[in-house]
Amino acid sequence: MRIVVSGGGTGGHIFPALAVCEGLRRRQPDCDLLYIGSITGMEGEIVPKSGIPYQAVTARKLRKLVSVSTIGVGLSLVKGFQEARTYLRAFRADAVVGTGGYVAGAAVLAGSSLRIPTVILAPDSIPGRTNLMLARFAQRICVVFEETVARFPAAKTVVTGLPLRAGVVAPSRVDPGQARCAFEGLASNRFTVLVIGGSQGSRNVNEIIVKALPELLGVGIQVLHQTGPNNIEDVRSKVRALGVGEGATYCPVAFLDERQVPLAYRAADIMICRGGISTLSEVMANSLPAIVVPLPTAYADHQTANARAMERQGAALCRPESDLSADDLVKELAGLRANPARLADMARASRGMSRPNAADSIADLILGLKKA
Repeated sequence: MRIVVSGGGTGGHIFPALAVCEGLRRRQPDCDLLYIGSITGMEGEIVPKSGIPYQAVTARKLRKLVSVSTIGVGLSLVKGFQEARTYLRAFRADAVVGTGGYVAGAAVLAGSSLRIPTVILAPDSIPGRTNLMLARFAQRICVVFEETVARFPAAKTVVTGLPLRAGVVAPSRVDPGQARCAFEGLASNRFTVLVIGGSQGSRNVNEIIVKALPELLGVGIQVLHQTGPNNIEDVRSKVRALGVGEGATYCPVAFLDERQVPLAYRAADIMICRGGISTLSEVMANSLPAIVVPLPTAYADHQTANARAMERQGAALCRPESDLSADDLVKELAGLRANPARLADMARASRGMSRPNAADSIADLILGLKKA
């Protein structure tokens, strides 16, 4: 079978696409794959390293406000659609899978126009504009939350969970103490908070963590902090200014790579994160409790909806950025550390929401499609 996978713009679209490719290769090792991404997107650097053939097309993001540039965006979408049609024909695709981003929209629409079966992933609790538009053309729509089914045609919507890359969960033989020792300065036996504000970090979340840091360290809570590559020097400078120096159980890193990510999850007792569905799915897969600080500017406030869905199941606490102070965060973390039974309940709820076989389930669904 010959399958085109498309998704771009952010890691939240790219890495689930790669996880789908992993599932397809497990299920049908001889299937032929082609990844369609944008000319300028980060997928152009990430995907080729996985060994999947890559083809770039024109794609630009449509901004919320209409302006002169909107005309150029519209023309680029038309051009990307035409380019995608050309590549789908040349590849002789049997199915097209879109995981998000405007480039996936072009690929899925091109596939539908050629009567090729299409599948889209719509993992956020509140679907984005592109997925709402693509839903009428897709044969199958894969979602994470039961409540999202009502937003799409029920007959073709399936709750699969979000596909995750192999290796995102640390092997069971690695215990938390061992995982903590993989990060400079962390003690093996201290309550550990993992902070990830998205792949590029979050300046606002970083600011709250830095302000809370002296008191957190003072009460024996250590912090593993992914700041984002563009924020690391600023964070280190502010931490030094607070007098947090050598010997402190605080480990700031610009970015956690594929080797470090599973160890970071295993090291943590609790996670502080944004509400992107890829991050939350990894939290669930690792059975972690979480304090979720949704990005307030996310489309349709979907990160808050994602966080509230976890909160309703008892797996997370949703804390709006505007209401969260450093003092509040210290009190909340100290209270949770003092209540291990509650943390254990949150961890069980998180694990209960995970769907570890999502990539294989989606692969089976794709492989079962038939051309019109």
